[in-house]
Amino acid sequence: MTDFEELLVNEWRELVASLEDALEVASSPLALPAARRLPLSPIALFAQLEEVREEWRALRSAIQPADAERYVNAAWTLTDLVAHVASWAKEFRHEVETVIGGGSFDYAIPYVMTVVGPNEWNEEQVRQRETQSLGESFDEIDAETGRLQELLFEMSEQDLYGPATFPLAPSGDPAAKWKGPSAVIIAGKCEHDRHHIGQLRKRLQSWR
Repeated sequence: MTDFEELLVNEWRELVASLEDALEVASSPLALPAARRLPLSPIALFAQLEEVREEWRALRSAIQPADAERYVNAAWTLTDLVAHVASWAKEFRHEVETVIGGGSFDYAIPYVMTVVGPNEWNEEQVRQRETQSLGESFDEIDAETGRLQELLFEMSEQDLYGPATFPLAPSGDPAAKWKGPSAVIIAGKCEHDRHHIGQLRKRLQSWR
């Protein structure tokens, strides 16, 4: 294992151990000890984005045409689920880009980062993509993930670790928006992708 690979492995282990605590940080992450900030470093975030990008490409190549309209849960087909991931890829990119530009959000997404989940928002986003093909949704995931990687090169330390208010509303109260760093949003995007990649892999295995 090269020094670079070892660095990424160690950062990933620390990320898994500290991400839950980081989600609860309300004050500036710039004040966090270096050990707490390390897992959210630009190189680790870029590598994580690249990892999920490659995993989506591999998953896409494993899908057969007949799989597209098979149900992966009680409500969504495989096409719907990939559209759901595409909607969040766009949302995460939009949130980070907005914060970098000094903008704010005039909407809220209740229950994000909780077990319940933003069901109404999710359904609406999938409906907006009902005419979008499976391939187009995969393309959207790839393009939005690539754009997040590009943004990492444009972000200052303050952009990445400084406090910002996002439209996510964990309590369910639209007025109580989550405050934290863009770094956690990017890491959260990777966790969201991994969750659904694992879900789809298991489903594909059960169909073969």
